[in-house]
Amino acid sequence: MAGGGRTHSVFLGGPGVRYEERPPHPALAPWVAVHWRIEADVDFELRIPPDGCMDVIGADAIGSFTTFGVARLPAGSVSSGIRFHPGGFPALFGIPASELLDLRVPLRDVVRRCRSLERLATEAAPPDPLARAVWSASDLGTIARSFGYGERQLRRRIVAATGHAPKRLMRIARMQRLLLDGRGESWARSAVEHGYYDEAHMANDVRDLAGATPHALLRSPILPSDVPAVSLPSS
Repeated sequence: MAGGGRTHSVFLGGPGVRYEERPPHPALAPWVAVHWRIEADVDFELRIPPDGCMDVIGADAIGSFTTFGVARLPAGSVSSGIRFHPGGFPALFGIPASELLDLRVPLRDVVRRCRSLERLATEAAPPDPLARAVWSASDLGTIARSFGYGERQLRRRIVAATGHAPKRLMRIARMQRLLLDGRGESWARSAVEHGYYDEAHMANDVRDLAGATPHALLRSPILPSDVPAVSLPSS
């Protein structure tokens, strides 16, 4: 993983691609997860697995991904952005995440008044705690009982906060934890530790979300030839 150390979301870079994260100002920490920066010394097509988060890149709002995306990084490019906690962007900007799912739109088109994040934070409600709870959960029934919500109410709030149904958000979170932890002693052991039935279940579930097995993703982030790539704006 370029840049070294554990990151907020898995980064599938390679030689000649550097990735860095820095924490937000404490006043923004309830909503903002990290500020990130990518420097590419080589032409690179970066696979971006879903992470349940929304980003601001340049003047654009980036909706949460339902499946993996691909970003084209030209040699010499520098890209940067702001990644929000699950539920952070909707709470800060007042826009349901479901309206931006899998979309990239100019921020001015979805926000009535473009103000600084610090100004928004003085008036915004904190992110829905259900989003963080479901993100970290392994059993949806336990979350529903602890918050006292029925299935429909729980689903409605999680979709508004993250764009994803609760079970899919949990799958995305589990995949992220798996890829961040890596192979460990063995993939079979990692599968069980992260709540998959077995290694085959793990491989199939990650392939469905990220387009490749964890073995392939962490060994070499090679992209299928039929997936279109988009360019990230340079800083």
